[in-house]
Amino acid sequence: MDTKQVTEIIKRLELGEPLSKITRDKKLPDASTVYRYCREDEELQKKIMAARQTGVFTLLDKIAEDMEIPKTPQETHFLREKWSHIRWMASKLAAKTFGDKLQQDIKQDTTITVSWGNPNDMVDAKKIVEEIQTTAVPSLPNN
Repeated sequence: MDTKQVTEIIKRLELGEPLSKITRDKKLPDASTVYRYCREDEELQKKIMAARQTGVFTLLDKIAEDMEIPKTPQETHFLREKWSHIRWMASKLAAKTFGDKLQQDIKQDTTITVSWGNPNDMVDAKKIVEEIQTTAVPSLPNN
C-alpha cells in the first residue's frame, strides 16, 4: 500500500465512510490487504483507528444536520435506526467521549513478594516432627 492510498483511506474514514465501502474502490486495496498491513504496521493501525474515531464525530454531525430537515414518519423510522447505530458506534469507537461508563486507566504494582523470614529465626522442622510423634494423645471416649 503506498502513501497516497493510505492518505485516501484515512481521509474517507474521517469523513465517516465505512472501510468496507472504501475498499470497494478499484484504485484502493481490498479490505483484507488493509487489515494485513495494519497487523504488520502498528503505526498504520493507530492511524486507521484514529481516523475511524474522527469519522464518528463526522457521522454525529450528519445526524445533527438530518434532524434539522422535516421528515415523513417512514423516513423518521429509518433514520432513527441509522442514528441509533451511529450512537452505538460512537460509544465503542470514541468511548472516552461518548461511552456510557467512565473509563479509568489504573496503574498498580502487581508485584507479589514471598518471604519465609530470616533463616536464623526458623524453627527446626525435624525437631517439630519428632515432638509430634512422641507426644501422648489422650484416648478418645468411645462413641
